[in-house]
Amino acid sequence: MSSSCQVNDNHQQMLQSNRNNKPYADFLIDEPYNEQKEEDFEFILRNCLRYRLRIPTRLISGTQVNNTSTNSRIKSVYDTLMQVIDQFDATGIVEIYRLLLERRSAVPLFLPQSKLHFLELLRHVTLPRINKISLGGDKSLMRVAVISCRQRNKSQTCDFLKNIFNINSIYSLDLANRNISSEIMLAEIGCGCIVTEESGTQIIQNVLVVHVMGDFRPLWPFLRLFADCFLIEDSTKESESFFSSFMTEDKRKEIELEDVKIGGKTKTPMGCIWKPSIEDSISETKETNGFPHLYIEDQLTDESRNKLKFGIVDYMKKTSTQPNFAKNRLTLYEIPILKDKRYNSFNCVSPTEHQSTIRELVRNLENIKKNKFLLQKNFLEEAKHEEAKMEHRLNETRVKHEDEEIKKIRAARREKTCQVETNSLLKLFLSFLDDKDPCSRVLTIRMLEKELTERGEQELDQLLINVKKLTNLLNEKLTQQVDEKELQPAKENLLKAKVNLIESVLNMEHLWRELSHLYTDTEPGKRSPIIKKIPRLAAQHLMDGFCLELVDGDSNMIRLDWMNEVLFQLDQLIKGKRIFVLSVMGIQSSGKSTLLNTMFGIKMRTSVGQCTRGVNMQLLAVQGRPEYDYILLLDTEGTRSPEFHGVDGSEKRDNQMATLSILMSDASIVVIPGENDAAVKEILPIVLMAYQGSQLAEEKGGRLSSRMFFVYNRIDTQQKKNLDSIIQTLGNSLHDAFTIVQNSNGNKSTYLKSENPFSDFKMDSSDSSASDVRILGNVNKQTEPPDDVPDEKYGAELIQLREHIHRRVANVEGKTKWKSRSVGEFSSYIKNVWECICSANFILTFKTIMEHETFDKLDFDYKKIERKLAEAYEKSFANIRKEMITLSANKKSSVSLDDFEEKLRNELHQIQMELNEGVDDLVKEKGREKWKVQFENMWESNKRQQDFNWKCNLKNTFDTIFNYEKRVEEYKKKMRQEINEFFKTKNPDVSKWTKGEKNEIFDEMFDKLLSEAKDEFPRKEVAAEIIKVYQNSTVIKNRTIPINLNSHGILNRLKAVAGEYLKKQYTSLFGNEKENKKKNSINLCADSVDNTIKRITNGKFCYSDSIISEMIRSVDEEIKTYNITERSKIEELNDYGMRLIINLMEDIEKEWERENSVPVKLESNKEILRKHFMMVSEGVAKTKLFASNMAATLEKNIKPAFEKEMVLKIFKGIRNERWLYDARFMQKHMDLFLIDLLEDKQLDKVLDHIRNPKEFYAEVLHRLIAKKIVNVDDEWQSFINHLTQSITHAAAVKVERRRAQTFVDQLRKEFLEGYLQSETLGFAFSIDCSDEYEDCDNEDTKQFQNACVTELNQVLNKQMGKQASIQDEKKYAKELSPKVVRYMIITSNDKAALPRCDECCCLCKSLCMEAANHDTKEKPHDAIHQPGGVAGTRYHGSDKLSSKTCSQSYEQDRGFFLSGDETVPYKYRDFATVFPGWKDPRINEELPLREYILATYNEEIAKKYKVKPADDIPASYFRHLSSIKQQLKREIENC
Repeated sequence: MSSSCQVNDNHQQMLQSNRNNKPYADFLIDEPYNEQKEEDFEFILRNCLRYRLRIPTRLISGTQVNNTSTNSRIKSVYDTLMQVIDQFDATGIVEIYRLLLERRSAVPLFLPQSKLHFLELLRHVTLPRINKISLGGDKSLMRVAVISCRQRNKSQTCDFLKNIFNINSIYSLDLANRNISSEIMLAEIGCGCIVTEESGTQIIQNVLVVHVMGDFRPLWPFLRLFADCFLIEDSTKESESFFSSFMTEDKRKEIELEDVKIGGKTKTPMGCIWKPSIEDSISETKETNGFPHLYIEDQLTDESRNKLKFGIVDYMKKTSTQPNFAKNRLTLYEIPILKDKRYNSFNCVSPTEHQSTIRELVRNLENIKKNKFLLQKNFLEEAKHEEAKMEHRLNETRVKHEDEEIKKIRAARREKTCQVETNSLLKLFLSFLDDKDPCSRVLTIRMLEKELTERGEQELDQLLINVKKLTNLLNEKLTQQVDEKELQPAKENLLKAKVNLIESVLNMEHLWRELSHLYTDTEPGKRSPIIKKIPRLAAQHLMDGFCLELVDGDSNMIRLDWMNEVLFQLDQLIKGKRIFVLSVMGIQSSGKSTLLNTMFGIKMRTSVGQCTRGVNMQLLAVQGRPEYDYILLLDTEGTRSPEFHGVDGSEKRDNQMATLSILMSDASIVVIPGENDAAVKEILPIVLMAYQGSQLAEEKGGRLSSRMFFVYNRIDTQQKKNLDSIIQTLGNSLHDAFTIVQNSNGNKSTYLKSENPFSDFKMDSSDSSASDVRILGNVNKQTEPPDDVPDEKYGAELIQLREHIHRRVANVEGKTKWKSRSVGEFSSYIKNVWECICSANFILTFKTIMEHETFDKLDFDYKKIERKLAEAYEKSFANIRKEMITLSANKKSSVSLDDFEEKLRNELHQIQMELNEGVDDLVKEKGREKWKVQFENMWESNKRQQDFNWKCNLKNTFDTIFNYEKRVEEYKKKMRQEINEFFKTKNPDVSKWTKGEKNEIFDEMFDKLLSEAKDEFPRKEVAAEIIKVYQNSTVIKNRTIPINLNSHGILNRLKAVAGEYLKKQYTSLFGNEKENKKKNSINLCADSVDNTIKRITNGKFCYSDSIISEMIRSVDEEIKTYNITERSKIEELNDYGMRLIINLMEDIEKEWERENSVPVKLESNKEILRKHFMMVSEGVAKTKLFASNMAATLEKNIKPAFEKEMVLKIFKGIRNERWLYDARFMQKHMDLFLIDLLEDKQLDKVLDHIRNPKEFYAEVLHRLIAKKIVNVDDEWQSFINHLTQSITHAAAVKVERRRAQTFVDQLRKEFLEGYLQSETLGFAFSIDCSDEYEDCDNEDTKQFQNACVTELNQVLNKQMGKQASIQDEKKYAKELSPKVVRYMIITSNDKAALPRCDECCCLCKSLCMEAANHDTKEKPHDAIHQPGGVAGTRYHGSDKLSSKTCSQSYEQDRGFFLSGDETVPYKYRDFATVFPGWKDPRINEELPLREYILATYNEEIAKKYKVKPADDIPASYFRHLSSIKQQLKREIENC
């Protein structure tokens, strides 16, 4: 392989390695600043750079005792710096270099070990303080090369850098420690400034300096092309001197020959040479070997330094005045360096590739902003109409007008998206954002950002001058106290100039704004591939270390649909990790962004020509803090900006921004510049108004309010008395501002807890490290060069503050612990907060939303405890039920129901005690005090209901097993015995009987037995039983209410009335519809009695006297609650209750008897007994007969057993599904189903579903359950396999006597206690074989076993053959789903795993949000009300569809009619009275699909319901169906 090929291979490997280096974003990773990390030198140095801290003078590894090294080693700081640099890609190195240059430190030109140089990369490095000049692309600055001919450990060139050029060299730290790098050649470049004076005026001349440490000879070709002047430290040894060892006569000739080769002559090297000497000082001008220079020989005194400095200055003056001085020079990246040493350029994107295109496109930014970026301009107009709409919210005509204007604006914006999509600047920006190479992506975006900034400064300069001029003119007129007529034009002109300035500014945020509108306003189906990517690109932009606008600074709006998309994509990128949100706010130019930049080592973007507007956010990864994974920084625009003084809405914007900033954050920093008391008083009322909302969030929302921290900057920190005075002033100002906030609310009540609004705010000046108030100096040591560098004390103070904030927030004292949020949770919170801020009454609206969120969370946590209780009952009951089956089969007659009830009670006692504590802890949490009593009462009620329900279940199971099932088996056995006896005693000649004759004889025998069973178990006369319970009830006796069998002719008219018809017979209790407008206590009590009885009977599956007694007691409680004392009304209420109970219990008992009565069950075994009859008639042997009967029993029960197992398994699988218990989540699934129908052009079906939500909910619920019924084929196969195993195990038991009974017992045991745990099969094989199959004992044991196993396996094989009936999974799932629902409602008794209540709003048809069968006293019906028009509701007194929700109508105090009767109007404010059991409609949440349907199909809905279309549909209702669908799917997937 050739050497050149080898070099290319090495280069490719190097580039690949470079691509794997850390990006800029990794440099920003936030870690605890732990000074104890003594061995991690790279970590220490990286943090010193990021946080502008003092760089350690030396890095020591190993151990020390009493500052004496025992086994330590001093590490080269410069080597460590190069190792840090080597870890990062170009983006990280650019940032490291920026921070070094900011502190006037030199940066390495190359890395010797990697053989990489950074000349190309330096084009991306902008020199601080010097008009944004690119270090690698500059031609204007003078250049000096500093080299040495002395040994490195004796060199004093670092002194030259520091004292002549004011450049710091990291290398100097190693020299001081006598621990220089092992590299023989190093070079660095810095941007220095030479300070001189002329005529008493300080002159600053910026200069680029290359400093070579070690052997400069390999670098000479580069240095010669770079340097305008050399500063050479000469050796005291003649053989090592510059002219003896390097610049010889031969070298000069070599240089001249090189000039000839390149076709010209380079500049003559010139400079200053200093040689150390202890002799007399020498200073003279010389020329040696063609090298003119100033020669100085002395001990390097201040005098000699000045001579060198002025010598360089004089030469630079001469050089810089030469014609085409800059034009004829090479930029750094154009100069070859170390080519013969095989150095390569560090891989990065070349600015040349994009610079010309960028510069071409960013010309005339004002024109782009005003005439090309049409979408944000349009959105600004919409924002104005939204503001007007809110301002005139009580004027319906004006609101309607503004909505129409908003619709027009949105339509126009949609039309303009195609035009904007073709904009060349946006296309270029998108191409940068879409670059797959992270390094290139970041660098090209930085290039664009830089060009926008520079161009903006140029173009806005005149506009800024004009604003300043007009401001001065206005101030002059104010001073002159001219009249208002003369003053007004000056104000208007200034205002116009300010608005023009705002509208002319174009920065990165404006590019993003246009892209955000381009994405959201382009119809989803028309989005190009790159447009679809925009939210993902925005999220990646945040991940790359850039900031992104949260609040549009021009429109003062959050585009919620855009922000939701971006944050969703961000959540996907960070995989659901947790965030800590920190905000900063303060008056304009208070140093907010600077504070964040220093505290976190970031580069918050600042706008050009104006104060930063809106709220910018930036994301930082976190390591070493387990409480959260990322920090989200919010930088809020400065309040009270003079540039916007007089601009409409500026004060409101300030208040909104501050409120948003504080409410959003977990911690907020308020920055106050200087000791200006006015500044404190200016911002604190705004802060406290915002903080008031934050405390609402804590008290009503269950989340901790934002921790507040105050930072005073630009303070002389040396004056201790001043510091105490500042804190004293803050305390007084807090008190004054608090009073202002109270007064602004119109009264002295406030949500702030005490006169000190910050209950545990720490402001003790004696312990600054623990104080929430920090007093800082200036970010830079001085304002003028050369000391205009970061002050390390400022950085150190901010690091302490950063750690203090973490401790105060993450380790918060108190019972309510701080918890980090996911990005998804933060996104939802943004929506709530912003909608509240934009509402008419922020405090009230926000309080309501926070209370809803807190209540929902409390309810969710409470349901978990309810579920635990239900699961404990289920587990205990299942064990007791199995025990009952076993005891029943073993013919135990001494058992009693009381024994089992006591066992259930004992097993649940300890669990209930533990859950009691859980509920107690739950309701005591902060923010939940309001509902403490309600949930305690609900818990007590739930325990009583669970106890009652499970006792009923226990009694029913006891009766079923020990009475009904046992008697069924006894009747079956009696029938078999009669059959056996019939053929045994009469010994008829059966061989001559036909099959018909046999069947006739069997039917006669069976009918006789069935008649006997019916006589023993007659159908229950429910009405008579209920009346008996009433007659014997202590409650009824105490009330002396007469009850008899003919009371009110009830038995004769039992079936005559039911449901609502029954109510109509009790008009004195329920009144008629017209009287419902004003309900009295009797009406309300009757409604409550009706609801109570229906709730108790719902879920019951058979009649029980105890159920009737419970309802009697409950009815009496309602009578007492409503204080009904009139005897006739009490009797009438009880009479109504009794008749309703009879109606309901009759239906329940019929349903139960249809499946469970002894005659019915006996009849279901008729064909098995018929088969037995036929086999006996044919003389089949006992073993065959026994085996056949067992097989018939198995065949009859196998499918029901499998079905029951599947129902139970599916229930357990869905009981924690969110769509089951969360009504809002279920709504999303229902809406997705409607969207599918809309896409399938089935609008009429959609409207029917909306109008009939009960049936629609049931359909969707069954569909969702059916989706969980999967792999039925496998389940069935597994079930059969386990049955086979059970049969084999049972047959394996060998006994000589009672073989048949033993086999049955073993089968039952296997079914009950084995893998299957099947109670159905256990029940089925509770068979008494005594005195029937003794002949089986006479047969061979193996024959008996084989016969049994063969017969049973044939059944299983037959079932597998019938598998086709289960293989159709969809059909099977559809059939099984309703049974799962029935199991949940009737059997499980788990209140936390119930379907949704199927009651709906009588007006808008929105479903109740509560669980099925909920007690409306504890939790009344409530709903997220949809626009009434979508369900055909029209306005009160109008024939037009209503676009309002019930909630909106409630707020606006609107009216409505019932059942088409327009003679009796009702008020929405009387909703809960008109509709007993319902809450007033106070939940005001968007239902995007329902709004879309009304807006899109307004005409069709009106036609369906024979009314006129709505003419006031809000603009917000007009959405894209695909966007709604995407959002619904996303929300479902993320939960």
